[in-house]
Amino acid sequence: MLRLLLLIAMLLPTTTRAGELNDSCAPFFQALLQVPHESLVRRDGLFTSQWTQHCVDGCLLEMQTNQARLGSQSLADLAAEPGTPLHQDGWRSNPSLSADGAGTGVVGLERDGALCLVFTEQPSFIDANGQFVQSETIKVRVECPIAIQSDQPCPGDEECAGPCK
Repeated sequence: MLRLLLLIAMLLPTTTRAGELNDSCAPFFQALLQVPHESLVRRDGLFTSQWTQHCVDGCLLEMQTNQARLGSQSLADLAAEPGTPLHQDGWRSNPSLSADGAGTGVVGLERDGALCLVFTEQPSFIDANGQFVQSETIKVRVECPIAIQSDQPCPGDEECAGPCK
């Protein structure tokens, strides 16, 4: 009986931590679920952060869609602008964790000590004729890390970005 109680006590923090992960990722998952998509994957546990290239524990969402699938519908507003569901849910943008570039962007959002990073990617370029060309493919990646596990990419994590690919 004592062993059973010790086992339950050891598992209790893991259950609590998993609940924290669900709370952070749930509103982003629900928002992305409303977007016509080719794929939407949620992963809990270890992953290599695109932002830091460190192995982190948390939750990761990855969605892929394209212009044809979206049609006239817009992507979900995941920047927590005032009046949006994320803003009403208490999420706030951290300008020091945000960047915008040609076809890519990242927004750092915080709520009650939780941090989530929302990456969007729709690469664009100027072709040989000087015309602006935007990729048909649109990718959204949401990272909600809760702990750094290593200052290196996660071993065997083929989804990491940058030099570890």
